[in-house]
Amino acid sequence: MNLLNFNHSLSSLFVLSFRIYKKNFISILFLTVALVAPAFFMGFAGWGETESIVFFLSVHMLEAAITLGVIGLAFGSFFPTLSILRAFRSPLFLGSIHVAILQYLLFITGVMGLTLPFPFSILVITLWLGGLLLTSMAQPVFIVEGLRGTRAMIRSIQLARANLSRVFIVVVISTVLQFIVFALLFTVFMPDLDLNIEPNEGGTLPILLSDILNDPGVNMAIRWSQYLASLLFYPFASLLSSFLYFDLAQRQKVINLDHLEQFSNHLFGTDLNQNKDVRKTPAEEEVKCPPVTDIIDPDPSTEDKDK
Repeated sequence: MNLLNFNHSLSSLFVLSFRIYKKNFISILFLTVALVAPAFFMGFAGWGETESIVFFLSVHMLEAAITLGVIGLAFGSFFPTLSILRAFRSPLFLGSIHVAILQYLLFITGVMGLTLPFPFSILVITLWLGGLLLTSMAQPVFIVEGLRGTRAMIRSIQLARANLSRVFIVVVISTVLQFIVFALLFTVFMPDLDLNIEPNEGGTLPILLSDILNDPGVNMAIRWSQYLASLLFYPFASLLSSFLYFDLAQRQKVINLDHLEQFSNHLFGTDLNQNKDVRKTPAEEEVKCPPVTDIIDPDPSTEDKDK
């Protein structure tokens, strides 16, 4: 099976992503740690607001880095973590962070929509969730097609609209899995709460969410769960987003394998024309040239008989 131009089913997208994740776990983990580390240190330095922004940007930049890794794997024999980090010192870093900032602004717009009165809040939240769904492939678009900023977002929307049901199912399942992983990790680190809340006149305990979130132990549990989820699950989600992009792009016949092969050779030093299977489509593989045979004339001409 090749990585870039295979017609996936929904199940094969998840299976292939998990296989690549498991086979290259150490390399992918090292790459994830390198990208998420700045936000981690900012959090323990007490820069809470800056930490959340940097963490969001880092997670989306991981999608771009994983897409580079998939291209390196397609034309090479290993996941090129160090070469990806070196490449991110180039304009690839600026382009990826540009797209990530636009994704962050879209996210913040939806969060602000929660403060609007009903029914405007429902309308804004619906548009927000739709925007997150449609722009989920913006980072792979930037890496593969070289479109920056809003053009990458628009191109992601175009790809998603062409097969909206597939994108919806993949993104929703990925999001649900993310929440499950976070919830499991949070239960491990969740401390015993002692809020010292006294019963009110009705005999009930008024437990406020703000009181729970302000507890230092809860904050620490959320932070550890967030970062462990980013290390263990987000790389898989990024692989899934990358393969979803390649699946939709090859269905629309917009992937230029020659260009990607040269791109991989330039960044990672992979050999040109090394992986012949990636360059062939299944139809091309089935075409076989007939053997060359001599043509025998079963009915010799009169002139030949006279001889």
